[in-house]
Amino acid sequence: MSWYDATVFCRWLGDLTGKQVRLPTEAEWEKAARGTEGLLYPWGNTFDALRLNCAEAKMPGSTAVDGFAAGASPYGAWDMAGNVWEWVSDWYKSDYYAERVTRNPQGPETGYYKALRGGAWFSDRAHVRAADRTHFNPENRYDYVGFRVALVPDKIS
Repeated sequence: MSWYDATVFCRWLGDLTGKQVRLPTEAEWEKAARGTEGLLYPWGNTFDALRLNCAEAKMPGSTAVDGFAAGASPYGAWDMAGNVWEWVSDWYKSDYYAERVTRNPQGPETGYYKALRGGAWFSDRAHVRAADRTHFNPENRYDYVGFRVALVPDKIS
């Protein structure tokens, strides 16, 4: 799955449903994973290999999204740690969050790589933390990368 594949899917789903659908920003993704308390992992601050698909779980590949209910985030989102890396909308810049602290940051305006969050089935505990991030070429397809969608709410009059 490439970043471009994910964005095409969002457009298709939006056209199908009549709603505005997009990839979440890094900030949105991280809040959904950490909640308002800033948890280390979606379920709390203690690593538990029984709550996700990661290297310590010793599974041979990705699993169905509904396999780890105990690993859900405070908002009820599943698989925000491990299983597959997830594309987000932001361009990647390693020090972006150190240099810009604003409400709901939207990421750099340009870049060479797109950001990913969440870790994959082969990631260790450090790379499945809710704050961990990485970057890949948005044109390449990876079999250990997926995405989730963000529904843009209708404007309130």
